This record gives sequence, structure tokens and C-alpha cells, in this order.
Amino acid sequence: MINENLTISESRTGMEITMCGKGSCKCPSVEIDLIKEDVVLGGKEEGFSTWTKEQFKLLAVEIKGGTFDKYLKE
Repeated sequence: MINENLTISESRTGMEITMCGKGSCKCPSVEIDLIKEDVVLGGKEEGFSTWTKEQFKLLAVEIKGGTFDKYLKE
């Protein structure tokens, strides 16, 4: 894992990662599981978005490939 400050909860079949690293806030998370067909992104405050695993994989490939780099501040 690149950012060791993220809050990660792992089970036998999946994981949930909270995207702030503080652990007690209401930041969004990513929930993925081998048994479930969808990936859930978001949180109670901002709402949830459900993605297929194929959509999530496509997003990850684009991120790794640098597609969004020019929109991110250094």
C-alpha cells in the first residue's frame, strides 16, 4: 500500500478503504469484495455510487496510465 495512513478493514473476501487516513471522520471509502458483483464508493455524508467491477477496473487502468494527471495539483 502506498499510503500507510489510510484506514483499511479487510475480511476473508474483501476490503474497505477510507480515503482520508484519519479513521474517525466521514470521508468516502471504497468497498470491494470477491463475492459481491459491484464496488461501492462514497459515504453517508456525500452519498454512494455503485460501479461494476469492470467499470472500476477501467478507472484504475486510466488512473495508472496518467489520464487524469494534468488535472491534479502536485
